[in-house]
Amino acid sequence: MAEDRQVEAQTPRRGWRRLATALAVCVALLAILHRPILLAIGRQVALRYAAREHLNADFRLEGNLFSNLTVRNLRAFAVGPSGIESIDIDYLYLDYSLLGLARHGLSHFLDNVEARSARIVLNPSRAAPKLRPPKSKPELPKLFPERIRLADATLVIRNQPHDFVAEHVDLDLNPRSPGDVRIENLQVPAGDSWSKISGQTSYTNKNLIVRDVLLSDQEQIHLLNVNASHIDANTLGINLNCAIGGGELSVSTTLAQTKSSLDTKIHVAAEKLAAESLNKFLISPARYLSGEIEHLALDGSGVIDVPRSWSGTMSLKMSDVHQSQIDFNSGVFEVSAEQGKAILRSADIIQDKNEFHLRGTVELPSAVEDFGRTPTTLEISGTAPDLQQLTSGMPLRLTGSGQFTGKIDIANARIEANLRVTANSVGFPDGTIEKLDGTLRASKAIAPSKTQPGSPTPATAGKPWFADLRTAMEFGLSNIRYRDYVLDSAEGSLNGSDDVLGLDRLNLRRNQNELTLRGRYQLPKEFSRASSQPATLDVALNAPEAGDFWVSDSPNRVTGPLQMAAQIEWKQETANGEVSISGSNLKMRDLVVRQLNTQCSISNNVIYLNDCSATLSDTDFFNATASLNLRRPYHYNAKVSARVANLSTLQPLLRASGNENALTGSFALDWEGNGNAQTFKNSGQLKFALQKGRYGNLQSLQANIDASYSPDSLDVPIIFFATSNMDFQAIAQAKGETLEISKIQLDQGQAKFASGYISIPFVWSNLGTSAAVIPSNGKVSATFQSDNLDIKKVFNDLGVKPMASGIFNAKLDAQGTIADLTARLDVQMRDLRSERFSRLEPATFDLAAQVTHNQLAVSGKLQQARIQPLEMSANLPFDIPKIARARNLPDETPISAKARLPRSSVNFIRQFVPEVQQLDGDLGLDVDVRGTIARPVLSGSADMTINVARPSNVTLPALNNFKARLNFTGDALTIQQFGGELSGGKFAVTGGVRFPKLTQPTVDLQLTADSALIARNDTLTARANADIKVTGPFASANVTGAIAITNSHFLKNIDLIPIGLPGRPAPKPPSARPEFSFPEPPFRDWKFDVAIRTKDPVAIRGNLATGGAIADLKLTGTGLRPELQGTVRLENVEATLPFSRLQVSYGFLYFDPSDSMNPRIDLQGTSVIRDYTVRVYVYGTLDAPETIFTSAPPLAQEEIISLIATGVTRAELSGNSNVLAGRAGMLLVQQLYRKIF
Repeated sequence: MAEDRQVEAQTPRRGWRRLATALAVCVALLAILHRPILLAIGRQVALRYAAREHLNADFRLEGNLFSNLTVRNLRAFAVGPSGIESIDIDYLYLDYSLLGLARHGLSHFLDNVEARSARIVLNPSRAAPKLRPPKSKPELPKLFPERIRLADATLVIRNQPHDFVAEHVDLDLNPRSPGDVRIENLQVPAGDSWSKISGQTSYTNKNLIVRDVLLSDQEQIHLLNVNASHIDANTLGINLNCAIGGGELSVSTTLAQTKSSLDTKIHVAAEKLAAESLNKFLISPARYLSGEIEHLALDGSGVIDVPRSWSGTMSLKMSDVHQSQIDFNSGVFEVSAEQGKAILRSADIIQDKNEFHLRGTVELPSAVEDFGRTPTTLEISGTAPDLQQLTSGMPLRLTGSGQFTGKIDIANARIEANLRVTANSVGFPDGTIEKLDGTLRASKAIAPSKTQPGSPTPATAGKPWFADLRTAMEFGLSNIRYRDYVLDSAEGSLNGSDDVLGLDRLNLRRNQNELTLRGRYQLPKEFSRASSQPATLDVALNAPEAGDFWVSDSPNRVTGPLQMAAQIEWKQETANGEVSISGSNLKMRDLVVRQLNTQCSISNNVIYLNDCSATLSDTDFFNATASLNLRRPYHYNAKVSARVANLSTLQPLLRASGNENALTGSFALDWEGNGNAQTFKNSGQLKFALQKGRYGNLQSLQANIDASYSPDSLDVPIIFFATSNMDFQAIAQAKGETLEISKIQLDQGQAKFASGYISIPFVWSNLGTSAAVIPSNGKVSATFQSDNLDIKKVFNDLGVKPMASGIFNAKLDAQGTIADLTARLDVQMRDLRSERFSRLEPATFDLAAQVTHNQLAVSGKLQQARIQPLEMSANLPFDIPKIARARNLPDETPISAKARLPRSSVNFIRQFVPEVQQLDGDLGLDVDVRGTIARPVLSGSADMTINVARPSNVTLPALNNFKARLNFTGDALTIQQFGGELSGGKFAVTGGVRFPKLTQPTVDLQLTADSALIARNDTLTARANADIKVTGPFASANVTGAIAITNSHFLKNIDLIPIGLPGRPAPKPPSARPEFSFPEPPFRDWKFDVAIRTKDPVAIRGNLATGGAIADLKLTGTGLRPELQGTVRLENVEATLPFSRLQVSYGFLYFDPSDSMNPRIDLQGTSVIRDYTVRVYVYGTLDAPETIFTSAPPLAQEEIISLIATGVTRAELSGNSNVLAGRAGMLLVQQLYRKIF
């Protein structure tokens, strides 16, 4: 028994030994083989994680997984939605401590990080959307390595309008020794960039210090300190001291992590900081904000996400602030927070005469999400004596003065707003309002931002946006004028309650005439359904004299009694209602409508025009009846008849539209049709006849058209137009798959000049459908011939001023199908002359175009006596179905074209510009174009030499030694040479034009000039230096640069105060203001940003004034609407008055973009006349200047003017006739002297 027990005791011991042995073997094997196994496992885990992030990655892993890793040749790129675009790292070394991670957390995990030749590109916009995690407390970053070393590292973050780029960064943060940081290139999203950046660094005990980083003269980082030395105590400090925009900025903050959030202390100070310098760092457009931050001080503390704990103060003072729609001279803001309440002590904005003030308090909530619900009071007020300045940057620009007051209160989670606006003498584009008064009251319950305690859903869950919304508005306007329209008053009131918005009344009155509108509208829950919401509208017009609504001299004025009534209801997307209009003896200019009646009813979305008639006389009338279904496919049925025995009765309508052409004759029109407007399935008949007509220079006009159409065919058996000397006739028919125009004939008197026949494939029934209207296999047959057509006579017969004269011959033959067309066109013009350039010798132009097997070949030659023949040719595919589908020539269309002009004398230009007296030089052209429309390949050159070009007008500058050579290579035109001399001043153009697409050239040109003469006459000599760049697409190029006016003189007599001989009438302003605009493409859409300054003052040297003018202007805007902004300052100007001299102490012209050609004047001067000191103040605008005179000893305005004009007062003049005669004689002598000398 004892032996059995001993055996049993030994059995478990043997089992434990075997287990220990197996474990020891495993440990031994792991010790031997663990590195490859663990590295392979780690690599697979990393690859799987990368795949989850839509990254395709590859790398080699080395090292010990328990202490350090080396990653070599890491390559990763996105294969799906990912915020990481690519990662390329040649070498990455990580030294870490798992024991430190286990004992102290992430702050003791990384010991050493080293990366070489790394490039990381991030694209946050392409990151995959992720579910927003539940709210978590903010935490400080804990991962701060003991040492960091980067060599040739690049980081790119995709952004708009530009990427953030830090290229070739070298950084060595060693706790044992100071280091440095070097950045080859740094670019911020605003587009600004710097290169060759360096600074000093230190990194002791995880306390990073970066010093003396010089970005530019205006941007320097004196100190950047990120102190993580106390990160184990959950504290992080950040300090920044830098120079930006000529000022100093200091920021310091301490972040301490608590159990639930971050306790924060912050201090910000700035002095004399240019606001525009912040745009580049705040990812704002270059000119988004400008001005100066004179002073900024912010001191605050509190838990970052618990506003109730915030305390501190903030003060801000800004000056000369400009933003896209905001401009003000100064702004002062003071805010404080303590004991759970924030106080806006002051927010005062000054804009010259305009002032705006805000005051208010808000109880700080316990959570950021509750802002807007806690009790709040905000009071606003403002006075705007100058609305023009206030609205100068807004789309709607106003003039006049205004005031507003308002108050916004939040209490018990409900916001209430009250606002009142008053204004006087308000001007807006094309109109004025004498007085305006309006009030607005609104209130709304504020929905909670999160679930209320005890409620599983928010308190306002499911409620639409207009729930609990109450609004009421009243307004009144008086003496309104818009263009030619006039109203005595406009009064109205609106109110809203939940989803109902009501127009209670809108009354427009003029004398005894009144227009009244009322209506209701139900607001939509979703704005996309706004058009389907129920609405009602009532309109009533009672106008015993409709002409009162216009000014008395308006050419568009309609006089006579007019009444209108309308009631329209829109419900469940169905319209119902009635509209009636009636009037009698309505007169517009000389056109009189005896009777006007319109009766319209709307039922179930069908509009019935029961009667629409206008009677002009017993024989002249217009009648129409119709019906239209507002539902698709918009079925209609209509009939129109019109008769006018003498078209001259309609001439007032032409004059009202600005057309002064004479109109006579008689016409008859009858049309009747029905069908579906959407699907183009229509049937109808048209008859039109014009007899003995005249329009402008067209005489004896006749026209006759008889047509009928159906969904399947078109038949026009009569097409006839005739003038006194020319007639045209044809027959058109579309049936089946063919459109045939036959018996085409053009005659000039008895001579038959043109005839032809055209038959093309055209499926009339396919109009309005997706089926092909012009089938590719349809047959084409066309012949047309014109012999000895007198071009000038054609223009004259059409009543159009001839552009050219000569004889025109043409012949066209076409056969085949649309897909395989064979056609030839020959055009010849002989004795071709320009009516505009009468001295231009006659030319001959020949053109031949042929299409065969979908290939177009064109050749042409222009011959003129003064130049060598200009030859042009081109070959390109001409696949009509393909062109029709693309609606233009496809981009991939290959092209081959040539242009040749053998070297010719430039003297022929004198035929175009007879003002040129002498012209000597030559030019030549040899250009080939190959490639495709989208990718043209150019070759060849063009050159011009002008030895001398001298105008007949000696005041214009002469051009000498001008040479130009243009090279065509690839898709670019390069200016090899382009420059010359303008009366001693040199100019040159460099750059070129690229053709990324043959029809869309892109320019990159630079014009430089050195003292080039731009104007010279008896009163002005002007020279300028210039550096102008023109870049971008040719149709919308950007023009930037600077122009400096130098060595210029103004010799004209300037009457600063135009006072001359007694009794002489006052000078009148110019009858028309000069227009500066380019309304036609391509210059219409060019954008300008050109500085115009004076390098040295423009000398004023006249008999009446001497001195100088200094300009500081900027040309902006577009070619259609250029804008000039800036000032012209008068310097040391002394003006001669009849009996004294005026010293101008202060003189400015202010140019405003809103009215560039009408600058504002601000001029002050002093003159001593006998014992009187006279002060003159000129203000207003150039079109409407105003003058104020004061004197010491004081005199009345009339006495001062007499003193300036005659040297004596009115009392002295009236008391002694000899004085008057003597003064008049002296003035005559002065005038004679000025005229002679």
